[in-house]
Amino acid sequence: MAPRRKKSELIDALVREFRTGGNLDDAFDHLAAQRLGVNETDLHCLNIVENAGGITAGNLALLAGLTTGAITGVIDRLEQRGYARRVSDSEDRRRVRVEVTRAFYARADKIWGPVRADWGSALAKFSTDELELITEFLRASNEVGRRHLDRLRQMR
Repeated sequence: MAPRRKKSELIDALVREFRTGGNLDDAFDHLAAQRLGVNETDLHCLNIVENAGGITAGNLALLAGLTTGAITGVIDRLEQRGYARRVSDSEDRRRVRVEVTRAFYARADKIWGPVRADWGSALAKFSTDELELITEFLRASNEVGRRHLDRLRQMR
């Protein structure tokens, strides 16, 4: 039986794997953006909009780390491609919400559908309790990421 690794070694290994996953996501998104005919910033914004189920333009700017002026350009380009649309916010008609379109989902399914299927197969081996733990880990990791993103925003 192999000796148990120290907790600090396991944390280091986990962080390395997490960062490797992020690098693989970046490489995949680079190619996905090419296939969709958008730039990587626009794809990043599409991912934010889709994941949120629609979002105000101001919140999109904040989450993407862009100015509101830059977001206007992003939304314009995504509308031109047919991947996003502006809709009036039901709570405040002065605000604009951005939503992805069916056309985006049709194109996205060709790119990410096989990935989703592979994720389903790869994760099926884990128990419900293990999946809960993995989800808890990802939420904790995302919170660390949010904190440090905010920290870097404040840094001069």
